[in-house]
Amino acid sequence: MPRLKEIDINYEQIGDLFSQLDFEKKMMLIKGVIRDKRYRENFYTYTEGLAKKYRIPEMNEEELDAFLHRNN
Repeated sequence: MPRLKEIDINYEQIGDLFSQLDFEKKMMLIKGVIRDKRYRENFYTYTEGLAKKYRIPEMNEEELDAFLHRNN
């Protein structure tokens, strides 16, 4: 089987396939993702990048909660 880095991946098609799965199958895939040893590090790096991209300032828990739940 070829490695994913060696082939072109159509992420839109993967998203379409994922949306067609039953809830239980989706949860199995999500559990597989979070079992990856690097998941926490990669997720933190990803969200940190989003915060920088959208210029979201550092906040404590209370400020973050208010920020996430305000009506825009």
